[in-house]
Formats: sequence, structure tokens, C-alpha cells
Amino acid sequence: MRPAFLAVLIPLLFCASASRADDSSALINEALDKLVTLDVDGVLPAVMKKITDQTAVPIEVPQHVYDLLPWGEQTSIKATIKGQTLRQALTALTHKLGLTWEVRPQTVTLKPRVPLDRLGRRATIEELTGLDLLDTTPLGQSPPPGKPETVEWVINAVDHKLGELKSVYAVEFRPGDKAKADQPVSVSRNATLGDALKEISKQTDLVWYPWGKNFVIIPKLDQIARQLDRTVTKRFSGVEVGQVLADLSKSAGVEISLEAGALQRVPPEFRRITLILDNARIREALEEIRGVTGLDYVVKPTGIYLWNQNPPALAPVMPPGGPIIATLQLDNGMSLFLRAGDLPPDILDYAEHKKLQEYKRLRQMMKDEKFVPATQPTTHPAP
Repeated sequence: MRPAFLAVLIPLLFCASASRADDSSALINEALDKLVTLDVDGVLPAVMKKITDQTAVPIEVPQHVYDLLPWGEQTSIKATIKGQTLRQALTALTHKLGLTWEVRPQTVTLKPRVPLDRLGRRATIEELTGLDLLDTTPLGQSPPPGKPETVEWVINAVDHKLGELKSVYAVEFRPGDKAKADQPVSVSRNATLGDALKEISKQTDLVWYPWGKNFVIIPKLDQIARQLDRTVTKRFSGVEVGQVLADLSKSAGVEISLEAGALQRVPPEFRRITLILDNARIREALEEIRGVTGLDYVVKPTGIYLWNQNPPALAPVMPPGGPIIATLQLDNGMSLFLRAGDLPPDILDYAEHKKLQEYKRLRQMMKDEKFVPATQPTTHPAP
């Protein structure tokens, strides 16, 4: 695995003009309520294009949606729909794939349903079938008179129903020491199995996701930790740190909230960053950002909370050992951050030597490309 690399760029003043596209969501909603007849049989991209050609409703399928489906863009759909609105048709088509959809200003965009997104990898047919079973099977149970509805009761009721159906699926509860089985949970009388599990996620600090033949229930803190271990390959070049955090939040599927004024207290020269992530964990990216900007973070059941550890109007406070100068990937998968103050003088000399060699290589590239810099380079001793 190549390490993540972070550099600070001095922000440049520039002018940009942008025009806001017209919001056509009202027209899209009107089209969604019209009756349609659809006969589709093909891979997902082709099916969505056929629906767009037939109804004039643009449908977008982001790449991260394909990354969660069993066969990616080759995942196929076959269905015949008559006498239903386009809204109903899209819901039926996407439901079997563990997806849902939403109307955006210019498109209808497909997105993973929350349990599928929590999975964090390509789903199996078995897991998609299990999600469909949960959403189409009524719970049909109430606790005994005088007994409250609790997490434990809901889990047992769902598991019992799956057993009655003679299905291959079961509920696996992993509370650890962060959750209690006697927490109260209110479930409506007409709830499906999926609705019952959803209420656990809404009303407690637990979440669930499909995993093979099991529906796993774990604390939200553990789930967020799983999502921060997702790997990404991205390149940010001179991007505002707030935008970088927003992109990482989307990649992790975790909400990131910030202390009021946290970004404003990052010194201007540190607000634009270059971050190169090559199959790196999202938590590694957050560590890199913290080391330079002073934005520290903590995992909460609601997501990631960032605050600025720098005093107002002061330069960033570097962690003990100074700034990170390199990331070392260990054989067991852990990443070791190397700070200047932790390294012996000979290693620091070698790092400086390699840095100057890289400067020399870049200047040769500039010469080959006949690039004329606007400013003269700082003089360095020859490597």
C-alpha cells in the first residue's frame, strides 16, 4: 500500500465564474407521477438509459452505487411493469437491488439503502435477498401483556419470525459493553421485520447491516470505526480543507460535524491542502489533516466531530515530535506516522537528501517542459 501524502499549499487568489443550473425537479416530479408501461431486461446502466429515453427523466447512477452491487455495472434487471406510475416503477426496480432513489435538481439519482451502505463492500445475492425478505415480511408480534418493547424483545421477535419462515437467515447481536439489551424500543403494529430493525437504529445507539446469512446488530461507535477503515484512492490538489472533509464524509458514509468557527481558526496558509490517498484508510486521511491544520476529531454515535485545538490567532500547534514527514506501512497492515522529532539525525539527513533529489528531478521536468516559473526558486545546496 502506498502511503498517504499531505502537503500544504499557499492559497492563490483567483477569479471564477459559475452559473447555477435551472432546477427542473418540479418537472421531474410531474413525470414521476405519470403512468408508464415498462418492459426491461438488461444490465443496470442500459435499463436506466432505456427508462430515460422512454420517459425523458434523466437517471444518474453514481459509481459508488455500482461498487456495492454484486456484479457492478453488469448487474442485470428484468421486469415488466404496467399500470403503475414511474415513481412506483423505480421503487420496485431498485428495491430488489438494495437501492433507493431521490429527486435532485436535474436528475433522479440512485443511492444505496442505509443497511447496504453500512456493509461497505460489494454485496452478495444472498444479502440482497435477505434485505428484501426483511422488507416484505410483517413482524406480526407484540410483547406479552405488561412486558415492554425492548431491544432484546425486537431482536428475538425478528429472529423467531425468520425461524418460522424456515429461512436461512438469523439475527446476530453483538452489543459488547457499549449497549444494553433492555433499552426501550417502540415498534408500530404494522411494522415489517426491516421496520423493526430500523427502529432499533433510530431509537438507540445500535445499528444493523446484512452479512452473509446474518443481520448483525452492533453499537454505532463500532460501525463508524468500520467505516473509517474503508480505503479510498483520491487526489486533492490545493483544495479547501472543508471540501476535503465533505468528500471524505461521503466516502465513509459518516456525517462529519465541526465546532463553530473551527475552519476559520485554521491559519490561511493551511486552509488549502494537497492530499494524495492511494488505497489509504479514511482515518489515515483524518490523521494527516490533523497533523497539519490542528483539526482534531473524535468518534461519536452520531458521526465524527471535529474541533480546532489551535488557540485563536495562533499558528497550528504541532503534536509532540513535530510534523509528520512520512508514513510507514507495516506488515500487519498498521500505518506508522514518522515525525521529525522521533527520528535520529542520520535518518533526518537521509530524508533531507531524498527531498533535495526530488527537487532536482522536478526542476529537470520543468526544464524539459520549458516551464518558466513566476518566481525564482530558493537556493539549496546540491544533493
